[in-house]
Amino acid sequence: MGKIVASLVRAWKTEHAARETELAPRIWAEDSLRRAWRKVKTNGGGPGVDGESLREFESNLQANLDTLQGALRSGVYRPQPVRRVWVPKPSGGQRPLAILAIRDRIVQRAVYDAIAPLYEARFLDCSFGFREGRSTLDAANAIVQWRDRGRRWIVDGDIKDCFENLDHRMLLTLIAREVQDRRILRLMASWLKAQVFNDLSGRDPSAGTFQGGVLSPLLANVYLHEFDVALTQAGLALVRYADDWVILCAKKAEAEAALETASQALERLKLAVNPYKTRVVNFDQGFSFVGMFFVRNEHYPISSGAKR
Repeated sequence: MGKIVASLVRAWKTEHAARETELAPRIWAEDSLRRAWRKVKTNGGGPGVDGESLREFESNLQANLDTLQGALRSGVYRPQPVRRVWVPKPSGGQRPLAILAIRDRIVQRAVYDAIAPLYEARFLDCSFGFREGRSTLDAANAIVQWRDRGRRWIVDGDIKDCFENLDHRMLLTLIAREVQDRRILRLMASWLKAQVFNDLSGRDPSAGTFQGGVLSPLLANVYLHEFDVALTQAGLALVRYADDWVILCAKKAEAEAALETASQALERLKLAVNPYKTRVVNFDQGFSFVGMFFVRNEHYPISSGAKR
């Protein structure tokens, strides 16, 4: 992984050398780490594999932040193994959830705060998930607007094990389009290859982009931005929320063709449509998306059943 990072950085180093001296120090600045700590504390959660709780970390906060800052500045920081648990999916089955050590959550939060604005400037309007100022309600409203323009056929799409199957080399390449700092790319690579520990099977090869870390949704958006570009350039009405997406079309045949376009775009990203959860449907039949059930000219929050 280190050779991959080095080769990626060399490609952009000359053109973007200034960012190598500005971005990383901003991450390990004391105010950045302290701000990241406050967000981690607010989000709560249990300890990682080291057993250290939020309360224990806070009991010696300044010393812990100083130690973390020193490790980042000197380049000796390494993430701890990730504890993985399995949580049930609403649609059935289970998904892996990563629980990071407190110190690793803080660093990821600081990195997120520094780099997220770089990507926000590039992301498209069709992307709604885990973005500042955007919500599931905004995604639902976008669907309603397309419906009212006569797009009444839908590709209700699902990506097979999206977070687990993001190609790490491709992801690092996409990250490096905006982030050219060698130190940050090494941090990214270290998190992608961090070992996983769980009580059932001991250590697994790597954590990758399992959900649970603050960076995982952003990295998924960076990766799937290529999907957004491919579909919008093809003239398709896409609404995506993280790894859930729909394409709205005027005719059934157009929806079937759109599904093929989406499948090919995902294949180029080394991902695949889940054939058991992807379908072409219309508003008369109804479908669910972002916690809403859409049917005919109405939509209902699934949890409450209240009509909108």
